Amino acid sequence: MNHLVKTSKKLLLNNNINVKLFKRGFATSDAKVAAVVAHSDKREAERLERKKRAIENSKKEDSRSNGSKLLEKFKVPRIIDLQDPEVQKEDPSIARNMEFARKRVEESALRTPKASNPKYQDQYKYTSGVIIERFPSLNPLPNEIEKTYMETYERLQEIIRRDPIRFVSIVEDLPEFKEQQREQNEDNLQDEFEEDFSNYTPESRETEADLKNDRKSLDRKLDKSLYLIINKSGSRYDWQFPSTNWINGESMKNCAERSLRDSLGSNWKYFIPSQAPCGVYKYNVDDDIQELIKAQGVKEFFYRAHYFGGDFQINPKIVKDYLWVTKDELQEYFDEDYYNETVKLIFDDCFYAYIK
Repeated sequence: MNHLVKTSKKLLLNNNINVKLFKRGFATSDAKVAAVVAHSDKREAERLERKKRAIENSKKEDSRSNGSKLLEKFKVPRIIDLQDPEVQKEDPSIARNMEFARKRVEESALRTPKASNPKYQDQYKYTSGVIIERFPSLNPLPNEIEKTYMETYERLQEIIRRDPIRFVSIVEDLPEFKEQQREQNEDNLQDEFEEDFSNYTPESRETEADLKNDRKSLDRKLDKSLYLIINKSGSRYDWQFPSTNWINGESMKNCAERSLRDSLGSNWKYFIPSQAPCGVYKYNVDDDIQELIKAQGVKEFFYRAHYFGGDFQINPKIVKDYLWVTKDELQEYFDEDYYNETVKLIFDDCFYAYIK
């Protein structure tokens, strides 16, 4: 019975093929029909094979991680390994940059003093600090170069806007004509709604806090950024930015935020714009401190933060005193090494005049 069914299907298929070939204008010879039938059988066999493999794969357990499945499902691009020879072959500049970075790391390692106790060689304790900045509310005063540039620019614009020289212009430049014209303007063109600014006096750029040099006040140096520094109990520095030790399991940014809460309370507003630190300061400690912290030295990661208002609740157990100082005043309080490493992470005050 099955043989009859298969034979009938094959005859029907041959008839359909003959009809199709006839409609298209091809000759319906037995050889061509056989070739078409063979091709159709081959495609059917391939389809059945694909279906069989799909059924077998569905029964197998997918041992891949959820991350691999998500990457495949959403077509997330893979992370490029810059040390992969195939990647470096595609872009030769990657190999050059990697070699340059490797040399810089080796030079930095040579400059770093070796630990006196080899037991703690290349072991560091991590801390996280915050550079809190109060933005300037006034544009900074121009320096000498900027003043010269603006005077030159205004003079050039005056020359460009000047009308072509005519005889009438020469007459108008005569003192007699100017005096007569001024009198006419005073008599006939007086605008009664024109506001008189002759008695206007602008507010002083110096505040009472500037005159008293109150470095705990935020109402000073309004044309400059101010940075918060603290005198921390038990610290190797007299003055520094707020910081604390990193606890295993938390991120460096969470550690930085914890240092602010522990030192200054939570009744003030700030914003840390980045998840990544803006710099790191690495230093070694003495032998007795190495035994205490079980490390060769300390790596302190710094984050930038913006102050947006509020009052501090100083924790006397951690903070002895605090000040708001400018970038130039930091050198009066910081140690030389600490200052040289942290001042590079601070923008110049003139930077904000160009980003507004």
